Amino acid sequence: MRKIKRFKISPRQKEILRRLVRGGGLLRQAGFTTELEVTKYILEGFATLNPGVVYEFNQDVHWELDAQSTVHKEMFSACAVTLGPALEQWVVRAKEHSPAREITAGTVALEFLKSAISFVTDLVREQAQKEEYEALDPQLVYLPPFGVAAAPKFLRDGVRLEKTLADKILPVLLDKLNASKVDIALQDGNVTPFYTAVFLVPWQKARKKGKK
Repeated sequence: MRKIKRFKISPRQKEILRRLVRGGGLLRQAGFTTELEVTKYILEGFATLNPGVVYEFNQDVHWELDAQSTVHKEMFSACAVTLGPALEQWVVRAKEHSPAREITAGTVALEFLKSAISFVTDLVREQAQKEEYEALDPQLVYLPPFGVAAAPKFLRDGVRLEKTLADKILPVLLDKLNASKVDIALQDGNVTPFYTAVFLVPWQKARKKGKK
């Protein structure tokens, strides 16, 4: 079953603001003098988003991702989510302002990407529950380079497939998902738009609760 969605996420401006404030003097170096200015900046970045996702459930060897791995043997949902091209342009403009502004914008952008991945994972989890299965934590196949930005813990410490395997199955996943439906493309090893993530969400049979 394939799902193609344009969706909306929350800007989480208060939560992102608190994270940026913990960065010490970063915001002052970036030219911000008040928290209200930072909040408006976060919402400015949020206004550039054009999120899209494609995801599909697979079982057994349906896609034959890699004969040497266990990936193809699992039940899983494959997902590709993007925030659209305008967000990258917003971060690039920040780089022209100052290194500190670039770090701020990049950090905000990665927080948005975290929200998008969480949103899609929740959709898969709901789908799995309807089938009496459990959706496990995402296995990250592709994330954009963090660069100088401070990536959220969810992206920084999340389970990532081994790079050789990830590089091998990335084009297969994008092709099978028909990711071009949401304007995701792979060119010369680079995924566009820049703020795009590709990941697997494994399924397992839900454990039955013991009788009281």
